[in-house]
Amino acid sequence: MIEEIEPIPKKIPEALRLAAFQRKLIPFVGAGVSQLGGCPNWNEFANATLNFFVGKKKLSHAQLDQISSLSSRIKLSVALDLQKQHDFPINFKELLKPSVAKKKIGDEVYANLSKLATTFVTTNYDDWLDQNPPTPFGVDEAIFQSKPQNTSRQIFYKRSDISVENLDVPNAVFHIHGSICDQESMVLTTVNYLNRYSSHRIDGKGNPENPFLTFLQTLFRLKNVLFIGYGLDELEVLEYIVQKGLDGMPENNEEPRHYVLQGFFTHELELARSLESYFCQFGIGLLPFSRDKHDWDQLVEVIEYFTRKLTPGPPLGLTKRLEMEELWS
Repeated sequence: MIEEIEPIPKKIPEALRLAAFQRKLIPFVGAGVSQLGGCPNWNEFANATLNFFVGKKKLSHAQLDQISSLSSRIKLSVALDLQKQHDFPINFKELLKPSVAKKKIGDEVYANLSKLATTFVTTNYDDWLDQNPPTPFGVDEAIFQSKPQNTSRQIFYKRSDISVENLDVPNAVFHIHGSICDQESMVLTTVNYLNRYSSHRIDGKGNPENPFLTFLQTLFRLKNVLFIGYGLDELEVLEYIVQKGLDGMPENNEEPRHYVLQGFFTHELELARSLESYFCQFGIGLLPFSRDKHDWDQLVEVIEYFTRKLTPGPPLGLTKRLEMEELWS
C-alpha cells in the first residue's frame, strides 16, 4: 500500500530495473508527456478542431457555446462531420504543434525517454517520438559523435502494421491510435475506438482475430510496460488498453510486471491508494509522484531520475530466445 506521495518515486521496482537491463522495457507514452513540450491536452485539442471551423465561419460562437460541455470525443465527431460537410481539411499537425516557449523542455524530456528504450508505444498522434534525439539509447556519447546519426525511427501507425511481427523491429515507435502524418489512421471518435478495440472473441466477423489486440496481448506478455503521461482524465483510454491487452488476470500476490507513473497532490493519498488497488487487479503497479510544487511539470524531473536509475545492459542475444520460450509456454 502507498504510504506517502513523494516528488519522485525513488523506490523503483526490481521488475523495472531488470527489464531495463534486459532491454525489455517499453515506455508507453501518453499525452501528458507531449504537454510538457507545449502540446494541447485532449480537451484543448478537441476545442481547437471546433475553433478551426469558427475561424472558417462554418460554426458560430453560439453553436460552439452549446456544444462546449460535450465530451472531447463527441466534439471531435462534430468537427470531423463539419470537415466532411464543408470540405475544409483540418490541419491536425498545426493544432498539435508544440509551443515555442516549451519546445526546449519537450526536447529534453523526449531525449531522456530515448535513453530508456529503443521501442516505444504511444497513443499520441504527434511526431515527438518519430525522431531520434542527439544521444540515442544505450550508446556511449563519445563513440556516437564519431558516427553518422540516424535521425528517424521506423514509424508504425497503420492498423495493419501494428502487429506482433513488427514488435521487435529496432528503433521503432508504434502509434497505436494513428499519426498526424495520415489523418485516416487517427482514432478520434467513439466509433473509431470501438472498431480498433473490437474483440476478436465476440465480434462475429469472418476473421476471428483482431491482430491489433494480439499485438497488445503479446506486448504485455513478453515486455515490461511503463505507462508515462496518462492523467486521471485519460483513465478511459487506459481501460481500453489494459482490459483488452491483458489476456489473463495475474496470480494472487504476484508482483506487477507493468507500472504506471501517475501524478497526485499529496492530499490525494486515498485516491492514489484506490487507483493502486484498481490497477493491481490487472497486474499493474502504481508509482505516484507529487504535483504540489510544479504540478504536471514535476514529470520532467521524474523522467530524468528514471533515466539515471534504469540502466540498460549490453545487447543480449538470449533475450529474444527467452521471449520466444515464454510466448510458446
